[in-house]
Amino acid sequence: MIKRVAHIGLLSIALFLCSCKDTPSKNHGPIILGDSATIVTETDPKKLEDLVADLKPEIPPAVNTDTVAVAKTAAPDTSKKEKVVAAAPVAASQPQLPAGQGLLADFKDVSVLVTGLVARQAGNPNLQRANGAVYTLTSGNIPNAQIKIRGTVTKVSQRYKTVVLLKSSDLGTIQIDAFSTTTDWEALKGVNNQYKVTGLDAGSLDYPDANATTIRNAVTKAAKRRRMSRAKVEDLLDDVRKVKSLSQKPMAVVLRSVMWKIDGKDAQGKNFSKQIRVDIPL
Repeated sequence: MIKRVAHIGLLSIALFLCSCKDTPSKNHGPIILGDSATIVTETDPKKLEDLVADLKPEIPPAVNTDTVAVAKTAAPDTSKKEKVVAAAPVAASQPQLPAGQGLLADFKDVSVLVTGLVARQAGNPNLQRANGAVYTLTSGNIPNAQIKIRGTVTKVSQRYKTVVLLKSSDLGTIQIDAFSTTTDWEALKGVNNQYKVTGLDAGSLDYPDANATTIRNAVTKAAKRRRMSRAKVEDLLDDVRKVKSLSQKPMAVVLRSVMWKIDGKDAQGKNFSKQIRVDIPL
């Protein structure tokens, strides 16, 4: 009898435990920010430690294997690209400068063509590393010339030098050194990198003011510098006896040299300045 009661009791306990497992668990829902009931309030620092080490791995950049494979199997044809660049058209504002139609100064950052002039260059003809070039005019008319430029230009300026000559019927032509004049830089007007040379005709040239006394003194000094005899000096003074201006015959104001300054920017946006000088033989 006692054994039967014990078996019944054990069976009841087993049934009770099975029924507890079928009881649905309570769903607490999502954590709500600001709800103190869902905030961890543990204060023990040992329990709050991060058990994961703070690693700082050095991760190499990912390599695109497909790209590498293509690069190894098919090398790019750079020759075709170079041909395309070489054949690229020049912008309308920077026309290609024609050869053989004037004085051509081909610098690294800019090319300058002065039309209608033939000149002999002094020094190294390669101007790729030069900032200036000097020429001697052999033919052409500078006052009627035009300047054509290929490159990025911000300003083109001009200055010139004049000298005064005494043209004696007996002693030839003598330069009066005291009256040489060099003007200041003046900007030239231009459109589409083309500039017209102006202010160099005979009637527009600058020269210093002078009177009869200063002219005679300058003629005497120039003659003595050339070690002329006293008689020749007197002949020259007799030629200028009635002269009161440097533009009055037998005196003459002539152009001795012209200089052009080209300011601009290279392909990297850096400023550059190049100068060209053309000397005119007397």
